[in-house]
Amino acid sequence: MKIHDPASQAMQKDYDVTDIERLMGKRDWKNYDEVINWLKKEGDEDRRFTPGEVQHMIDDFSRARDKRMDFVRDPEKLCRNLKSSR
Repeated sequence: MKIHDPASQAMQKDYDVTDIERLMGKRDWKNYDEVINWLKKEGDEDRRFTPGEVQHMIDDFSRARDKRMDFVRDPEKLCRNLKSSR
């Protein structure tokens, strides 16, 4: 018998384009580091993001930065770029 664990589910939840739209609307981000730093410091404080979404975004933004991918502000293109870099 499986026990429903919302905390575990929240940690596994991946972000989608609406989360990237919300994130990009928060500031006029200049680069990946600004976004990563904000997510690490304040991402968990934003009630609209689950812990899993925040962690997936940190991982994907870090990977994109490390691969020196162009920083784009368009949420749909950014979301595609981030997820394709996995």
